[in-house]
Amino acid sequence: MFVETDGQVFLVRDRGKYRFPRGEESLPFRTDPNGVMDFGEDRVVKRTPRLDHHPEEWMGRDSVFERTDVDPLVKRAIYTTMIRCVSEVILSKGPRVLMVKAVRGYSKGHWNIPGGFMDYGEGPEAGVEREAKEEIGTQVVLDGLLNVYVSGFPGKPAYTLGFVYKGHLKSDRFRLKADEIEEAAWFTVDKGLTLTRNPFAKWGLVDFFLQSPVARRALHVKRHGLSERTKPADVPTVLLDRDGVINRGRPGYVRTPEQFEFLPSAIAGMRLFQEHGWRLVIVTNQDASGWKLVPERQLRRIHDRMLASLRTEGIRISEIYYCPHHVLSECACRKPRPGMLLAAARDLGVRPRNAWMVGDKPLDVQTGRAFGCHTAWVGPPSWRKRFEADVHPWSPDVIADDLRKAAVAILKRTG
Repeated sequence: MFVETDGQVFLVRDRGKYRFPRGEESLPFRTDPNGVMDFGEDRVVKRTPRLDHHPEEWMGRDSVFERTDVDPLVKRAIYTTMIRCVSEVILSKGPRVLMVKAVRGYSKGHWNIPGGFMDYGEGPEAGVEREAKEEIGTQVVLDGLLNVYVSGFPGKPAYTLGFVYKGHLKSDRFRLKADEIEEAAWFTVDKGLTLTRNPFAKWGLVDFFLQSPVARRALHVKRHGLSERTKPADVPTVLLDRDGVINRGRPGYVRTPEQFEFLPSAIAGMRLFQEHGWRLVIVTNQDASGWKLVPERQLRRIHDRMLASLRTEGIRISEIYYCPHHVLSECACRKPRPGMLLAAARDLGVRPRNAWMVGDKPLDVQTGRAFGCHTAWVGPPSWRKRFEADVHPWSPDVIADDLRKAAVAILKRTG
């Protein structure tokens, strides 16, 4: 049992060594559960004590590492709970940002923004200046702190604190660190989001986009126009794919308002979100428009009919974003590019850490992951089995048969 309060750890002296109390041993105070840590054959149960005083007689967590009379399991558990610190920078040139492709480490084979772990005794500004210069071989100038983020690791009680700055380069002449960086290139924000797996980079890129007038202007995404008088606000938001989530898909696409048919439980799912204070936004690829089968005027009529039906049910959609481009288009808005989600961030105030993407296709889950938000994959079991291998790399947070069941699971997770 790992019992800690205010940086003091309760340990038991046993044959000249300090160790955690074991499960069968009684404690001189009451405790509350606070998580479980698995280390191979050892399971450590973290508990919070109920005390009316500060236990100065306990051992300070910082002092355990310099002592030779402390059980290695104690040191390992405490080390695991220590927050790591990284410092990174978004270097911009107009609407584009600089990204580097890693040769090794967690980001091996993936793109990231310059930066890395801070050294002992090093502040975040000094750390990012040192790391960036080491990686790309040229000096960076910091223009200010963009934001500070915290991210955990799935299945582990470990967290990393990320400082993300914005800045610019003194020179575009790169001398890449050969054993660390394979390539450096400039990308628009929507493209950069699809290339990185680093949550700090994703959240930082979205914040940079929102703070950069030139980047916001460079993003062109079609919308229905519902948000024109909406004041942006950071509230819980569900980003919904349309076909296969809200309405039935059909061979040859939904081409007329009369062909639009709500899926069972879709309205109930939307109502459940709305009753809990969530905002509803639709983000949809419209291949039929890309193939010139459904003109945009006709697509508007289909959406008008859908919105009218939802209004009779008391459901309000904040905006409909759609991609009318060809399936081979390199536009920013076609999923899995997250341009429609960035537009929702710009127009409505949607933030990745307060949003969920819900879709029936693997590319919907991929789009949500690119944006840095949570994801839900919906569809009948037979549909999910068909695409199970395709969705696996994107690890949806929730899997459900339909939108209502997804809403129940999401609301349960978010409290």
